[in-house]
Amino acid sequence: MAYDAIEQLEKDMLVIYDRNFCSYKMFALPLWAEQEIKFVIRGKENQNMIREFIAGGKQTAIVYLSPISTAIKALKENGFIITKQTLLKVRLVRVDLEKTVEVLVTNLWEEEGHPDSEFKALYFLRWRVETNISIQKNILQMEAFSGLNVESVEQDFYATVFMTNLHSVLIKDAQTSVDINAITRKYLMKVNRNKSFGKLKVSLVALFNDNNVESILKILHSHFIRDILPVRKNRSYERVTKNKQSKSKHRTFSNFKPAY
Repeated sequence: MAYDAIEQLEKDMLVIYDRNFCSYKMFALPLWAEQEIKFVIRGKENQNMIREFIAGGKQTAIVYLSPISTAIKALKENGFIITKQTLLKVRLVRVDLEKTVEVLVTNLWEEEGHPDSEFKALYFLRWRVETNISIQKNILQMEAFSGLNVESVEQDFYATVFMTNLHSVLIKDAQTSVDINAITRKYLMKVNRNKSFGKLKVSLVALFNDNNVESILKILHSHFIRDILPVRKNRSYERVTKNKQSKSKHRTFSNFKPAY
């Protein structure tokens, strides 16, 4: 899906990918597009070029990558005939975190005005997108479908997306109030998404059926500004893989969602 999506990207876009997209083909397709697409991709720690770059201690470096046989075969499917001598020029940038080191692979060149210092904040921009997907999968349990036919799956999917978007709209005003009241606090504060989803879920139908919508919104607002969490920046945690066979935090096989 990511490969196919590259054809839909526009030339002024920047795409940001996590470590699972770090491959020769993922670098090549944006570079060889009719209009080159800029990208930032986190490197995998077990890749040779990443290990060698970290060991070298440099902050940034230009490297030239040669394809392995699987990359040659994969790119042939996209109409590119290459050999092991077809080199790709990419830039590696080191990002030091509190407990680990990240290496980003990019075609944002230093001579184009992209210093090393901007990449930590740049890569972090994808975090809200990733956490939003996590909310839909883990808090709202999107994968717990009420039926197994196409209509049921689509109905549950769009209902979950709709609720997520509505929630974002409703907590925006509450977040403004939280920001004002948190001026004297040690940390910035944010609305507790888990609890606020629970409050919204029990009031969702009433928002569209009740004649007194304003009072419902005021009640929700009061709940949102009361259930808040501190925002602690620059925290990082070591990734612990408990079960290498599982790629998902939750596996839901029942056809019902939990009550809040």
